[in-house]
Amino acid sequence: MRNLFCTLVITLLAIPCVQAGVVIGGTRVVYGEKQSSVALPLRNNSQSSWLINSKISTGGSWPGSTLSAEKAPFVITPPLFALKAGRESTLRIIYTGGALARDRESIFTLSIAAIPSGSQHENSVQLAIRSQLKLFYRPAGLQGSAQDATQKLRWTRVGKQLRVENPTPYYVTLFNLHVNGHEVRNAGMVAPFSKRNIDGCSQTGQCPVSWQSINDFGRVLPEQRIDNPGR
Repeated sequence: MRNLFCTLVITLLAIPCVQAGVVIGGTRVVYGEKQSSVALPLRNNSQSSWLINSKISTGGSWPGSTLSAEKAPFVITPPLFALKAGRESTLRIIYTGGALARDRESIFTLSIAAIPSGSQHENSVQLAIRSQLKLFYRPAGLQGSAQDATQKLRWTRVGKQLRVENPTPYYVTLFNLHVNGHEVRNAGMVAPFSKRNIDGCSQTGQCPVSWQSINDFGRVLPEQRIDNPGR
C-alpha cells in the first residue's frame, strides 16, 4: 500500500502520553492566572525524526464539555517543529488575555500531533498520531481545592438516571465510573456549577455509584462511593 496515511486519535489518563516514541511529559495542563507561561516537555525515544504540530482549541470534545469555534486566548510555541531522534524539546503555552470566567475554571483542548518526517518506503504505512490533553485555565482565589472537588459531587436519582451536580468552581474528571454495578465508558467530566444526567439505573431499587477522579498531576484519586443516592 503506497502513501497510506492513517490518523489515530488517543487520549490517555494517569500515564504520560506516548506518540510512537514521542513522550509527552504530562496528561493535562493547569494554567494558573498568575503564571506567565506553562512549559510541557517532549522527548523523542524513537530512532526517527517526527514533526510536532500543536494547537489549542476552546472547549473540549469530552462528555460534559463542548467544543467552540471561538479562538482560544493562548499561543503555543513552537507550533510546528521537527523533533529529532533521541532529542528533547519543550512546548511553551502563553495566555494572551481575554474575558474568561473569574469565578470558575475554563477548559481548552491542547492537541499535539506527531507526524513522520522521514521519506516513505515502498509498501510502508505512515502514522500520524494525535493526543488531546485537557488544558484548564484556573483563576486565582477560587474557593476550595481542585483535589477535593470530587468528594463534593452530589448524586441524586432521576428515574432511570443519576444526576450529578458539581457545586465547586473546578472541573471534575469522572474516572472508573460505575453505575448500578456497570462501568460507564468515556464518562467525561462535570463542569463547574453544573449538572449532568447519566444513564444506568433500573426503574426500582437502589442505584449505587462509585467513581474516581484525576488530580492536577495525572494521579488517580481514591474511590468515592454512594450506595443509595437520594431522589
